[in-house]
Amino acid sequence: MGDNYQYYHYDPSMAAAIIFAAAFLLSTVEWIGFGARIFSSTESPHWSLGPYVAQAILLLVAPALFAASVYMTLGRIIQLTQGEKHSMIRQRWLTKIFVAGDVLSFLAQSAGASTQASNSSPDSATKGKTTILGGLALQIIFFSFFVIVAVRFDRRIAQSSREENNNNNAPPTEVNWRKHLIALYVASALILVRSIFRVAEYIQGDDGYIMGHEVFLYVFDATLMLGVVVLFNSVHPSEVKAGIRGGRFARGVLMRTL
Repeated sequence: MGDNYQYYHYDPSMAAAIIFAAAFLLSTVEWIGFGARIFSSTESPHWSLGPYVAQAILLLVAPALFAASVYMTLGRIIQLTQGEKHSMIRQRWLTKIFVAGDVLSFLAQSAGASTQASNSSPDSATKGKTTILGGLALQIIFFSFFVIVAVRFDRRIAQSSREENNNNNAPPTEVNWRKHLIALYVASALILVRSIFRVAEYIQGDDGYIMGHEVFLYVFDATLMLGVVVLFNSVHPSEVKAGIRGGRFARGVLMRTL
């Protein structure tokens, strides 16, 4: 890259990077990303390219991996509750559609971050920024549609359950799946807020206020994604998968034997 290109617009905080690297031990991608920031903090203000590119790409694309888990979990909830008739999209296609969008978003953000981080020419920087924004926009669109699908499924199956209860046709055992659906809502909100923050960051550009202040990265990206990690380790999606396989109990949660 050119001698005049500035990797960071502040001196990266070693303490903050260490704290979040430790917090993300359960998430390999983000752990490596913050590990790279720790290394960069020891080089201020003469940063090397490798750690900068690693943290830029890994921290940018990591939420796409969380999104894939969110999409697959909804599909499993639909399968577990035998509630496909209440879904806007057939269960067999739901995961495929949303994960495909997630993959496109992941690839676009990865390509854009790589282009922007490794080449200082104005044209390449602009191209990288545009590609990243396109990937983030795609992520927001798919996530927004996903929330609509999830909410509609939730309302329809709730209405059906009330009707079954009124007619004394409710099943003798209940599937404890609602907490997983609530977890999906919370995770989706966190990832959406984070994606919107990243859009604002890249629209402002290198000279923007957000890019010039490290605290925003930790408040509106790292903390939100840490929340997703903690959430999914507390309300683990494997419980739903165990229920589909016929287990009555998964991590202490009662499931129907299907």
